[in-house]
Amino acid sequence: MDLTPFFAKVSQCPARDAFEPEEKKMPSAAAMANWKPPKWTGGTFKDFAPEAFMADPSRPLALYVHVPFCHHHCLFCPFYINRTTAGFSREYTELLLREIEITADALKEVIDKRAVATVYFGGGTPTDLDESDLSSVITALFDHFNIPKDAEVTVEGRTTGFTASKAKAWTAAGANRFSLGVQSANTMLRQRLGRISSREELKSALDGICASGSSVIIDMLYGLPGQTREILLDDIRFISEETGIDGLDLYALKIFPGTPLDKAIQIGKMPKAPTFDDTATMFHDAYLALVNAGFEHFSPKHWRRNARERSLYNRLAGQQCDMIPFGSAAGGRLNAISLANARDIKTYRNMVEAGEKPLGHIMPSPLRPIPMGFDAVLASYAEKLALPPVALWPEDRRSEAEGLLTQWQAAGLLKDNGKEFCLTGDGYFWSQKMKGLIQRFLSEPVS
Repeated sequence: MDLTPFFAKVSQCPARDAFEPEEKKMPSAAAMANWKPPKWTGGTFKDFAPEAFMADPSRPLALYVHVPFCHHHCLFCPFYINRTTAGFSREYTELLLREIEITADALKEVIDKRAVATVYFGGGTPTDLDESDLSSVITALFDHFNIPKDAEVTVEGRTTGFTASKAKAWTAAGANRFSLGVQSANTMLRQRLGRISSREELKSALDGICASGSSVIIDMLYGLPGQTREILLDDIRFISEETGIDGLDLYALKIFPGTPLDKAIQIGKMPKAPTFDDTATMFHDAYLALVNAGFEHFSPKHWRRNARERSLYNRLAGQQCDMIPFGSAAGGRLNAISLANARDIKTYRNMVEAGEKPLGHIMPSPLRPIPMGFDAVLASYAEKLALPPVALWPEDRRSEAEGLLTQWQAAGLLKDNGKEFCLTGDGYFWSQKMKGLIQRFLSEPVS
């Protein structure tokens, strides 16, 4: 079998050169507009939820609370729904508290039979809620659900408006992890993107939040319009030397054609985004800088400098865990049933006030097949940022697999530690491409 189509280019910067970049594609807008959910005939949440809740008690259970309100719409963000208004916090909190009661009542016969692994407040901007309001929601979840002390309870938000007092109060209520959208610590970049605080204000906020005792995680982006390698590396220096954060998530900015950010670039409102080569080089250098600063790359996209950071919600959400949704526009699932709360805030309010679980869509959603055979082996190693050793590959492909893995190692994408092939930073950059190539390789006829 000719392996050369699967080989990587050998160069000084594998992240930039190993493979040809692939074009980014948006889902068809027409297809999305014409999509209609399958008709649901399984009754109300109260009818089906207890049985679905207990269908597979071994599956991890998560609670997701959505707060779809923001002070303003950041240009890069695809999740904006509602602008915060005076009094929104108390009003929305009362609806959340009522929905928690409605949900718990529907599950009252089984609710104590499963422990919650993780709770996540997402948005929008949950940290825009008033201090006492979010505290009451956290307390209500603990009162109604079986949430053990070691459960991960995350509140997502931004540093603007997130005071040290809020962090202390929410930690006292039961939160133990704060995930903050920082994107960049560079004042110019932040304000251009709609983050209104300066680096100095960011540092002050992070200091206060870190003092709460909860883990503090930030999101960072690379490939931002106007961002340079020097700006990104200075951001890493800043967060590692001047803040007490426990971890970070490092993401590549995706700019799809026709989106608001793309249009802003096209009309000159924003500078052009870095090229693929520049972005790849940024990642290569940022990876090395994070390692040198003492951060561990412990799961895809997630970094930490102590074991307090587990990124449990992020990891379980990708594994089809059961997830009960709360709040307008929240999504989740129970066993093979997909759940989506009403997106329109008025519809959500009307349903909650009528005593209903405010589901806008309920639909059958078959679980993805559990990986079997080599697919399962590949998936388990991917979670560890590695590829399996040759001895675990299908027997009739091991000779060729050894040639492929050896070449990828020579190209700087893998390191053989004697037990497995660990992805290098550059290898991680291309991990999805490499997974696709492995699938193609295994589907080729045996030579």
